[in-house]
Amino acid sequence: MDEIQRLSELLMANQRYEEQKHQRFQDDLAQWNASIEALYLQVEDWLKPLVEAGQTHFEYEPHLAQSKGYPDENSPFITRRMSFFLGTHEVAFVPDAMGSKGQVSLSLSGVSLHGQEKYSLQRESGGRDWMLKKAVGVKDSEPVAFTADQFGRLLQAVVPQRQG
Repeated sequence: MDEIQRLSELLMANQRYEEQKHQRFQDDLAQWNASIEALYLQVEDWLKPLVEAGQTHFEYEPHLAQSKGYPDENSPFITRRMSFFLGTHEVAFVPDAMGSKGQVSLSLSGVSLHGQEKYSLQRESGGRDWMLKKAVGVKDSEPVAFTADQFGRLLQAVVPQRQG
């Protein structure tokens, strides 16, 4: 009977471990979603003068981010995509993957000869700030802090420069 009791204790310990692991996952997921929402609010705040001037508006749509562990429609990473237009050029923020190694893709149509530049936003481990990386061929550029000024310079590239 001692071995059966030991088996029972092992099963209870395993169940507690699985419950704790599930709770950590849920907590991380909630924290990741909160960080994405905070990013969106920050961008909205930065671009508030453009919205007030009627030069752009934000659109949101549901989005199902994925990861290696959740590659299909069963993904628990339910979030939303944010986009806005500068003239005819769309700027979109799309959460690609969630969690500590998650990122948000930032695409700007009409910036390059190829018609679209690819950027990603990632959080430094334990950091609160978003870092911007540009995809250059098969390599990524060095990350820079994602600030209002950095974003403004990036967005200026989609607006045609007219010589007056």
